[in-house]
Amino acid sequence: MERFGAWSEVGRLRTVLLHQPGLEHRRTLPWNKEALLFDDVIDIEEARPQHKQFSQTLAAHGVEVLFLADLLKDICRDRGFRSEIFSEVLQDVVLPAEDSYQAYDLISGTPNLHAKAYWDPLPNLYFMRDPAFAVPGAIVISHPHWPARQRESRLVAAILKRHPRFEGALVYDGILNDAEARIEGGDVLIADERNVIVGIGERTNAAGAAHLGKFLFANTSVERVFRLYIPAKREFMHLDTVMTFVDRGQILTMPYLWEQPEVYTRIAIRSREQCAKLGFDYRGPDPASFAHSTWLEVWTRDGLERRFDNEMEGLGAYGIVDPSRTITVAGPPKVFASPEEHGIEALREQWNDGANTLAVKPGQVISYSCNDRTIRALEDEGIEVLSFVGSELVRGRGGARCMSMPLLREGA
Repeated sequence: MERFGAWSEVGRLRTVLLHQPGLEHRRTLPWNKEALLFDDVIDIEEARPQHKQFSQTLAAHGVEVLFLADLLKDICRDRGFRSEIFSEVLQDVVLPAEDSYQAYDLISGTPNLHAKAYWDPLPNLYFMRDPAFAVPGAIVISHPHWPARQRESRLVAAILKRHPRFEGALVYDGILNDAEARIEGGDVLIADERNVIVGIGERTNAAGAAHLGKFLFANTSVERVFRLYIPAKREFMHLDTVMTFVDRGQILTMPYLWEQPEVYTRIAIRSREQCAKLGFDYRGPDPASFAHSTWLEVWTRDGLERRFDNEMEGLGAYGIVDPSRTITVAGPPKVFASPEEHGIEALREQWNDGANTLAVKPGQVISYSCNDRTIRALEDEGIEVLSFVGSELVRGRGGARCMSMPLLREGA
């Protein structure tokens, strides 16, 4: 029986699940893009070769790459499975008795606006990290926050439970069926086989973290779940948009977010003043939202163990991170004239997912090439960066980690 799961964030990545963006993006319009969680419509003819470069980079470094659409096509050859999957994924959509829908229509959406049965496209599916995620010895199906993404999790669950490649794998969908819980894979970091970090913010709530903790304590080697509270804002939609592991005990993270969040308060105030002066509505985060917006709770099977106002101090106390080796987005503080200048540069690169790296092995990560300041900071600290062009992919607001679902990753 094949083994699946992730025992770290930086151990050797063996097998990964991806989805190359496709026809679903041709059904994402300027008029519906916000409802589908996009800031813009992407050029699919540019995005596809960029994604191909990403997948080829992984394969060239020894990672087995599986594609979701291929797995879906495999199981839909069985008409019985096909009928079950359409029913499970679409739920309340009633299909005609004799339909001609193809398997990929579950992803691309209904081809005809006047069809008897209609459902929306899944343009976010190329961010494969979120609908499910691997933990030590298991794959957990997420319960996404927004309705636009919830069908993705039902689709991934239906595939993993039926494809022969995953026969015998532990696939847990209890959180998906928990009405109160919300959790997405971008908020879950596997520090090691005994410690998992869960970000609680815009997309994941405390009920989701609690449900995951119960599952982990009962079914895996995990002994502690660190609940790391972050601002519940789109700019910081997942924990992995502000913090990722790049080596054993070493993270890349936003500067000042944990220890001096008032830096961002000042930047937000200035930005709001600039917008008012120019006669535009300010659309950034409320300056007050950064005050007391982050803290860390340490949970075990017996309940809450400790609470830290200084998150990095807490993670350091448990040996999860070495704060002295932390790398900050856009470079080290010493190269900037002020924290505000650093914060502004970091926000610009973080918007292009400078913090969202994917480790292939300890000390080797993949990242978008556009984040040149962050790449230099990583390389100056001895981290090897495999960069690729993602100018269209990033317009969906996700990077290399967001676009990948590890199915097998070794311990570090």
